[in-house]
Amino acid sequence: MTRRQVLLDSESDRILSGLARRHGGNRSLALREALKVQEVMEDWLDQIETAHARVLREQKERSEKGFREGRFTTWEEVKRRLRL
Repeated sequence: MTRRQVLLDSESDRILSGLARRHGGNRSLALREALKVQEVMEDWLDQIETAHARVLREQKERSEKGFREGRFTTWEEVKRRLRL
């Protein structure tokens, strides 16, 4: 095992404390598990992107074409429609 000193902001500390509660209060175990999950999630997202690359590329191209042609909805309009 390697010992590291890590500085956390208040939000990160709050999140780590919540994770630690699920691991019997052990912050080290919680952090180790979170790092492993992060790596698995990155691999999983890469697989999804690879499997759907064609569709994602087509969506991006369609969106960019619409923007170039002046067919787009502003963020303010989206929020208004969703009553945000």
